[in-house]
This record gives sequence, structure tokens and C-alpha cells, in this order.
Amino acid sequence: MGNSFQDQFLKLGLVDKKQVSKVKKQKHQKKKQKSAKKHVVVDENALLAQEALAKKKVRAQELNRQREEKLKKREVTAAIKQMVEKNKLEKDDNGVAFRFNDLGKIQRMFVKKEMADQLSSGQLGIVGFGNSYEVVPRTIAEKIRDLSDKTFVLTNRSPGAKELNPDDPYSDYEVPDDLMW
Repeated sequence: MGNSFQDQFLKLGLVDKKQVSKVKKQKHQKKKQKSAKKHVVVDENALLAQEALAKKKVRAQELNRQREEKLKKREVTAAIKQMVEKNKLEKDDNGVAFRFNDLGKIQRMFVKKEMADQLSSGQLGIVGFGNSYEVVPRTIAEKIRDLSDKTFVLTNRSPGAKELNPDDPYSDYEVPDDLMW
């Protein structure tokens, strides 16, 4: 059964070697042309499919990133709200007016005299949350500032200021700046 039809026809004398080689050559050329055509079409389709898949993947990643940003923003807002609600100090409508600047507008809040002094010294801070302003301890205000740059936070304290300790016996004595060691 190892003999092909061509070999069998050749043995019987129905065809000669030229005809057999001619037919083999034609078959080989047809096969080559078909595979070349199929290969090009398959490559184009595959490329189009890969491009579509890549675009779909990029779009899905972008949507995921946007969803993550929204979720993170909600979490930060909830955390700020919780910190403000938990740590806010009572305002006094009959107290002293404490004025501060928010985006170029002078705002006014009525607080107790002690609170106004603490706000001025930087021990307390003001946080703008929603449509109102709340007084919170300085540490909470700084945490809120770290969480969100868009939230209004006021602490009357420069970043390099030193802690004032009321129990310090040398607080009345000022250290000169030009002291060389």
C-alpha cells in the first residue's frame, strides 16, 4: 500500500515520467499559493483581532483606574467626615469672632475666648467640611491635610515652629540667633 496512484499508473504504463513530474509540480504550486493566501488573510484577521483586544484591554484598565479613583475619593471623604465629626469642638455663638481667610474671602466663626487664643497660637485648627467650618485639634487638622489637599485646613503655625511648653522654666529667655559655638 506504500505505492501511490502515480507510481501504479507509471508501472502500468498509463503515464510517463514527464506527466507525473508536471502534475507534482502543479500540485506543489497550488498548495504553495493556497497556503500563502490563507496565511496572509489569517495574519490580517489575527492582527485586527489583536488590535481590538488590545484596545479593549486598555479601555478596561482605564475604566478600572477611574473606578478606583472614585472609590478612593469616597473613602477619603468618609474618613475626613468621621474625623471631623468625632473630634470637632463646640463653637459658641455668643463668643468672640475669630476671622480667617479662605480662598481670598474673610470668614468669621464665633468661638470661646480660650479657643480663639488656641487657634491663634496654632494649638487648634479649622477644617472646612461641607458648607461649614469646624474647630478641631491641630493633630487632626494636619492628618486631614495629609489625606486631602482639596480640603480647607487652617493651622496658624509655621511648619518649622517649635512646640511651646508652658512648663518650660527657660521659656522667658530668648536664645540669640547669632550665637556661634
